[in-house]
Amino acid sequence: MEFAFTLRYRLGMPCRDYNALAEQLAASGCDDVWVSVNRAGYLVLAFLRPAETPSVALSHAIADVQRALPSAELIDIRSDFMAN
Repeated sequence: MEFAFTLRYRLGMPCRDYNALAEQLAASGCDDVWVSVNRAGYLVLAFLRPAETPSVALSHAIADVQRALPSAELIDIRSDFMAN
């Protein structure tokens, strides 16, 4: 199954090269994410992640992001965990 959810992060430093950021995330296993930045300057990552359960999808995504962006602070998780 695939699970859709959004993670919102505060970056440790301002980012000026979002293409490089997306490449960095993809290299750490986040090749199933849509990357954007909201008005407040937070990094918004919208995932559609395959996994056996929602909790596995979420925990693996968080670990992948932390590996790519160790100074980023997770501030919000949004999902209704509807399987696609």
